[in-house]
Amino acid sequence: MVFKTLIKNIIHFPAVNSTMDEALSFVKEGLKDSFLVVADEQKIGKGRGKNNWSSPKGGFYGTYALPLEKQVTEKQILFMHYAAAIAVQQVLEKETRLEIKTKWPNDIYFRNKKLGGIIIEYLSRDKLFLLIGIGVNLFSNIDDIAEEYRNKSITLQFEDKQDLAMDKFTSKLSDTMLKFAEEIFENSFSNIISLFNSRLNSFQKELKLKNGDQYFCKGINDTGKLLLENESDNLQLTIEDSKMILEMN
Repeated sequence: MVFKTLIKNIIHFPAVNSTMDEALSFVKEGLKDSFLVVADEQKIGKGRGKNNWSSPKGGFYGTYALPLEKQVTEKQILFMHYAAAIAVQQVLEKETRLEIKTKWPNDIYFRNKKLGGIIIEYLSRDKLFLLIGIGVNLFSNIDDIAEEYRNKSITLQFEDKQDLAMDKFTSKLSDTMLKFAEEIFENSFSNIISLFNSRLNSFQKELKLKNGDQYFCKGINDTGKLLLENESDNLQLTIEDSKMILEMN
């Protein structure tokens, strides 16, 4: 097992700037066991790149901090993005019976709008940790989401899903994600590829790039890249290339 320990501690805050920042602080202070930092709301939630994540009350905002026994590869880290996204998708779909999708590279979608997202940081110098930040709107009030993100976001606010308590979601998400993580760190990727592509909202559909070119999405391949094809060309995109995609037709 690549992880030294499974989740031992859940550290809860009513509000923080960012659960990722809090997790980093605990690691720097010398916390060696695995832990999960969760908050009822984030003031400056982190999204992928330089984006922020609007984090009003009612959502799940957490960062898993997992101590590692050894260095991991770039491919394994890449697939952890997919594993975390599919773990959220699997738990939500099973518990709510709603059709939850993923959007490449690591977003969770419901009714063609963003419900959640993933960010990952790998600490490989003084400390050997994998930090996995997950934000899911769940039952946030859509009007409380920052205006600049509101039109493209969605929550489960009006869905009659009272059985999905926050503690139940957290427990099942932790178990599911760690199960997928063990597969990845044993260099077994086929299950994640199959699950991710089967839930991918753009799979076998046409994507338009910002340069105007159109391609059919063939899903992620065994290297973790997104494969796009048309009659004359094919592309293999990395996560950093996601900004090239303009829209799904």
